[in-house]
Amino acid sequence: MRILVVEDDPPLRDFLRKGLEQEHHAVDVAEDGEQAREMLLATDYDLAVLDLNLPKLTGLEVLRSIRPLKPHLPVLVLTAKSRIEDRVSTLDSGADDYLVKPFSFSELSARVRAL
Repeated sequence: MRILVVEDDPPLRDFLRKGLEQEHHAVDVAEDGEQAREMLLATDYDLAVLDLNLPKLTGLEVLRSIRPLKPHLPVLVLTAKSRIEDRVSTLDSGADDYLVKPFSFSELSARVRAL
């Protein structure tokens, strides 16, 4: 599976990339919302793991801009935002799943497999 990980925190981004690669996924990374949107539009990914708090464009802005163009792309939002309102708004904007940081990598991995 080809996955785009969008995360602005370098240690977490590297952790996600390495962990997913160990599970035999091809992983690309983006560190801000503009880069993520460009990569998502230019490449056919099987899944996007998307943080909401990103520089340049928020994860929600990225999601809303790509969802009409890539309606079948599974998007797993991985964020520190834990309020119910944030979850509902993000899922209503087109996310397929929502996981709150801190998280267990085994749970993330299971959600990736499910999507």
